[in-house]
Amino acid sequence: MAAHRRSGSSHGVGSTGQPRQLPGSACEECRKRKLRCDRQRPQCGTCADAGIVCEINNNRLARGPKKGDLKALRSRIVALERRLSVDHGAAALSILTGDDAVLPTPSETRATSTSASEGGSPTLVSPCQQSSSVWDGEIHVQVPPMTPTSAPLSFSTFKFPPTPPSPPRGTFVDDLMRADLDQLYFDRVHPNVPIFNQSRYFARARQNPCVEGPTYMLCLQYAMWTLAMALSSQFESSRELLYNETRQMLEALDLADDDLQPVRIEQVQAWLLISFYELARASYRRALISAGRAFRLVQLARLHEVDGHGNSIEEEDPVVKEEKRRTFWMAYSLDRLICMRSRCPLTLTEEVVCTRLPSPELAFQSGHPIPGCFLPEALASGDHNFFSPLAGSIMVISICGRALSHGQVSGVERAFGTASLDFWLRHEWLDGMLARTLESLSMNSPVASAMADPMVFFAFMMAHATTIFMCQIAEASGIDGHCRPTVADCRSRATQAAREIGRIAKAHEHIGYFKAHIFLPFAVYLGASQLASDRKRRLDGHYPFHSHGLETESESALDGEFHICMDALRKVQSFNHLAKEHLAVLESQEFVFGGL
Repeated sequence: MAAHRRSGSSHGVGSTGQPRQLPGSACEECRKRKLRCDRQRPQCGTCADAGIVCEINNNRLARGPKKGDLKALRSRIVALERRLSVDHGAAALSILTGDDAVLPTPSETRATSTSASEGGSPTLVSPCQQSSSVWDGEIHVQVPPMTPTSAPLSFSTFKFPPTPPSPPRGTFVDDLMRADLDQLYFDRVHPNVPIFNQSRYFARARQNPCVEGPTYMLCLQYAMWTLAMALSSQFESSRELLYNETRQMLEALDLADDDLQPVRIEQVQAWLLISFYELARASYRRALISAGRAFRLVQLARLHEVDGHGNSIEEEDPVVKEEKRRTFWMAYSLDRLICMRSRCPLTLTEEVVCTRLPSPELAFQSGHPIPGCFLPEALASGDHNFFSPLAGSIMVISICGRALSHGQVSGVERAFGTASLDFWLRHEWLDGMLARTLESLSMNSPVASAMADPMVFFAFMMAHATTIFMCQIAEASGIDGHCRPTVADCRSRATQAAREIGRIAKAHEHIGYFKAHIFLPFAVYLGASQLASDRKRRLDGHYPFHSHGLETESESALDGEFHICMDALRKVQSFNHLAKEHLAVLESQEFVFGGL
């Protein structure tokens, strides 16, 4: 009997001309072993030979799509492609490329078609109700949701099903994550960008207005969190996503702006923070464009004349007014730092500024800010004892901006052939102002205490960097005179400044670079490049260093300070794009020290 069954199974057709297989389903054993089942009952030949129980599952669903469904699906795909070639609307893109679009099962499709044919309204299964995509057994292509009818649709009659609602923005930023990012911002970003009163910020953040779409306060929060993520390693997976969403929200607000409405301070602050983020984690060019937007918003908001004539009415909240002052001065400082690095003209000119210097931080945070004096008065006094660290930093950066303008005017004079002794008059004046400022900083805030305040530390670094920058301007001028400071004198002061940058950078290692100013790598780069240039001149015999009252330092000492600057850049290059760029420039120079 078994032999007879095997013979029938192998040949497929009996001697009487009967069909190859009996009707019915294959048993589970034959399905598992992928064998042709002869459908004999109660036991097929395979199970009889193996001596096992022949089990049959009569509840198995039919394989493959219903007849005609495959053709209908292909027709719909063709119709979608034709429609998308004409209309690239959001609805079309969300249907064709949406992650939530799934293929309904054949049973759902038949149920929908039956409901429509019986006169009832078709019921479509929402994509959000399906946890995973359903894949057909024969065609492994994910397609958009089915429409009520199963007949192919032509181009002229095709209608898209409704687009599922998009999830709310920032759903991945839960309450705990927001609290963590707020704390991270005030720990690492605020010391270098102190533009917020913390209690006022948290009071505004607790408000939850029922307004659809982005708001100015929401954009500001997203910008704060984005910059906080840039100075942390635990949010790397979410950082770029939040940055892209923040930019989209800000650009949407820009498109919806009304010329009749005043510029909101939150919008200015958000673009400033985005500029800082792009300097640290994106590209320098993109940061310049975003910063330019912020500078124009500063001008439109008239932040350069917060304390001008007609704006001294005491009706305005003093904390809000102080935030405006600090926002302007951060934009003012960013403008000079960006232009000093790229040698571009300034956007916010100093001559028209009528905004007082910032209040001391403690008074500002306590809700009773004490406005400072105007910038020209502070520069004329040269005494940092009566100014806040932020105000002192602004004074140093203002000298940087004046040095930049001095160099640019010198270049124009050379181009016009009108170079004169006016160059050295300006140079001496700026050198004297810089020397008084650096002396005042050293007396009122020694380097040891400056380590505790990132803003004071950055002021020291930028003061020394400006000394090197002034030396570069003197070298480029090509002017020398018997009664004026020579280029060699400028070089000796620049070398001392570069060595100070190396020593201060070494001391800063004990604090951590996450709290360092984003433009700190630029100051370190100027110091390293000056040390490398000095060593090259000495090796070439073109730099008689000892002839200017200073003993010749050993090459090992200069090498050590140079390597300190290089190590500082290497340690921050993973989260500071400026450091990465400057390090690449230094390593590509022919005169860098051994092994680099």
